[in-house]
Amino acid sequence: MQVNNMSQALKIQGAIGLIAIVLFAIQGSLLAAVYGFMIGIVNVVMLGSAFNKANLKAKDDPKSGIQVLYLSAVIRFVLLAVLFVLGLQAFGLEPMPVVLTFVAMQIGQVFNLKGKQRLTD
Repeated sequence: MQVNNMSQALKIQGAIGLIAIVLFAIQGSLLAAVYGFMIGIVNVVMLGSAFNKANLKAKDDPKSGIQVLYLSAVIRFVLLAVLFVLGLQAFGLEPMPVVLTFVAMQIGQVFNLKGKQRLTD
């Protein structure tokens, strides 16, 4: 069930990201928008993977499933911070297209939560 949800999340967020890329490409910020898109995809894939692992662990011990989710949140937070700093400082990309493309994609996660009573459904 989670694989289907992850696929749906990737499709929705990918479509939103592609729209953002096109809009920023028109303004001459293609590379920055693509970088923001890639950060968004990394986040979605890691989140889906964490939910799958947490669901498997929770079958044996519910507390271990929660621990997986907390650890995943910390890892994703640090990784996203590093990727943002890398893109903005090392690659010299414009901040607004990177951040807005990423944020728009994450807002798309709301569509993946529709009809769920719990985050892990």
